[in-house]
Amino acid sequence: MVKDMGNISPFLTPECTPTRPEIVDASTPWSDILLEELRTATQSGSRIPRRYGVAKFVKGGRRAVSDASKRVAQPKLDGLQFVGANHPSIRYVGRWVSTVDGTHKDGSFPGVYFDFALKGSRTVLLSLHNKDQSNQLPKERSIGSPQSLAFLPPTNVSSAAPISLLARVDDEEYIVLPNATTITSIRRGNLEPNSRHDIRIIAPMVSSDSSETLQVEGIWIDEGAQLLPCETSTDLGDNFPPAQCPSPVQNKMLEIVTDMPGSKAGKDKHKESGITHEILGGVMGWEYLLGEMFGIDHVTIGMDGMCLIQDCFGGRGSPVGLADVFFQSGPAGSEQFAHSWNFQEYIPDVMVMNIGNSDWESFQAHNQEYNKTVWELSVIFEETYIAMIQAIRTLAYPKYSTPTVDSSRYVYSPQTGAGIPISIVRPFRGQLEQATHTVVDRLRRDGDKNLFWLDTSGWLNTEIHFDGRPEDQDFFLDESSSKQWRLTERGNQRVAILLHMHVCRYLARDVDKCAFLPPDIYQGKAIDHEALLFDEFLEEERERKLKKLFWD
Repeated sequence: MVKDMGNISPFLTPECTPTRPEIVDASTPWSDILLEELRTATQSGSRIPRRYGVAKFVKGGRRAVSDASKRVAQPKLDGLQFVGANHPSIRYVGRWVSTVDGTHKDGSFPGVYFDFALKGSRTVLLSLHNKDQSNQLPKERSIGSPQSLAFLPPTNVSSAAPISLLARVDDEEYIVLPNATTITSIRRGNLEPNSRHDIRIIAPMVSSDSSETLQVEGIWIDEGAQLLPCETSTDLGDNFPPAQCPSPVQNKMLEIVTDMPGSKAGKDKHKESGITHEILGGVMGWEYLLGEMFGIDHVTIGMDGMCLIQDCFGGRGSPVGLADVFFQSGPAGSEQFAHSWNFQEYIPDVMVMNIGNSDWESFQAHNQEYNKTVWELSVIFEETYIAMIQAIRTLAYPKYSTPTVDSSRYVYSPQTGAGIPISIVRPFRGQLEQATHTVVDRLRRDGDKNLFWLDTSGWLNTEIHFDGRPEDQDFFLDESSSKQWRLTERGNQRVAILLHMHVCRYLARDVDKCAFLPPDIYQGKAIDHEALLFDEFLEEERERKLKKLFWD
């Protein structure tokens, strides 16, 4: 017998994040905040956290090494009950769009995910609207002027193509689900029914040539099983934070806008190859790691290879630019792009913008087509960047305050109603550095004191030794597409660690443990890198002497 739970349940509370990220004993050199789920794989004697270990996938309830050539068998639904996608205890993070009739919720930006917790079920299946496209007519993808409605048509019956997913049950290894469609097994008959199980489903969006969409219809669980409300306490000790509930305190939110996501680290040909490794790259990118280090909600907006400016030669999604995509419900080429995003769905505590890599590559490779100098093109980039930030201030998040920040501790702390803190990151390889610096300098002079420039000079080693070990590199050349420079796993980890200290005061549970950084770092002023290196040397020497004094 199949039972439909629908959307009503008397024992459930709306919107819950059931995950409990494990805190490992590691921290940045500048902060006492513990990093979550991150160890540097290159350290001697260290190990990769189990969550990032060898991936598994489910077939008929058994776990086996993932193989892209295998298909997940369609399980029977006898003895199961259906839970609809709009059930209040299924918590969606990112930009999701629902059909008016509530038949499914769609997410198209890379890295969208949803969480839920349950008890009393041995089986968990996903019900997706995604289907094999062999028998479907091709759909038109519009990248023209968007509509104003923030929902899909009520009779939207079109199905997206199969999509590769990652699933995490409790604190176990990620389960890789390549080409998932219709009914997809997460667990089949092997869950402990008497225990609470926290489950997350992630859509990395690994395709480089087209946009992808995850269409969630709901989940199937055993009859009599329950979706659980948020827990207000935990018995797991200090190494696990309490489950994050939206009430009475909202879970903190990080929003990242980038044209260079680290999730493409799985394309490194020097590492393990195959679709499994590419899919796992979705949780190894700096943007995903940074949010997980704080145990908060995190959203990534943007597309790999998309320029900020419009009409970008060689840029993905052209003539649309990243400044256009930010205000839509999905990336260019997706159905969701035709719908403006409702910015009341969530308000981030801080934004990180890492833009410029794709624009610079376009300016260099297509200089003749532009018929402009690189300087003229950089000015266009600068003006577009300024216009985008001004639009974010006036249209997206016009009112914001940060009462949780101790203003006596940070002389550059945001004032009430001053606007969301936005960190403009110098592109990791230094492209368009002066343009990003000027953007911050101009806007700060115009009164936007909650805009900061992060100088990433010295964060990464931009030199590539093609004959060297991949574990010692921060970048690799992706020859599978257009020969783009991408971050390696080590590079992603270093970026996440270094960004951690800059956004710590907005996202940490205990702000007093965050590093104190001088205001000059954020005010767009030139920085003496030699002086910083000397200070680092003195600090390391002091630390070495202290260790020798107490432990040798």
